[in-house]
Amino acid sequence: MSVPAMFDQAAFATGMNPNYISPGVDSQHGVVWFRQPFVYTITFLNILAAGVVTNTTNIQNDSYFVCTEQTAFIVDHATGNTTITDPAVAPMLVQIVDTSSGKFISDNPVALANWFGTGERPFVWLARAQVYRPGGQIQAQLTNNMATAQDVRLAFIGFKIYQGIPDDSSTG
Repeated sequence: MSVPAMFDQAAFATGMNPNYISPGVDSQHGVVWFRQPFVYTITFLNILAAGVVTNTTNIQNDSYFVCTEQTAFIVDHATGNTTITDPAVAPMLVQIVDTSSGKFISDNPVALANWFGTGERPFVWLARAQVYRPGGQIQAQLTNNMATAQDVRLAFIGFKIYQGIPDDSSTG
């Protein structure tokens, strides 16, 4: 039995997703791939009540980005960022677009909690990780339905994929 087939069977037996690519150096189908943990962020500052704001983050040209988790950090702008709101209860709407492919992640803006969790309880892409192309953008449109202005930081957590062994001294 091949290594990929054994991994698929082990993943199925343990409830893990065989489509998830773990960090580290791994040989699959005769090609060596290196996965470097990475985080892209989109920051929205002082979004007024009932405000709708669009912002983006640029995917670097050096590799594909595989997003496995998403988190949101929401704070009240007026209190000097001391009042934190859990994304699960924030009455905010978000719509995400992969601008390199033109693909929307949802057909309409949806509750923030549908796509983002916290650092302790992140939203995890279970069925298959979201892949973004090199040189593309992640665009988010955020609607603040809270009574006051908010600061929101969205984090797209995952890893970059490089073919070949990484060129740095930490690999030995």
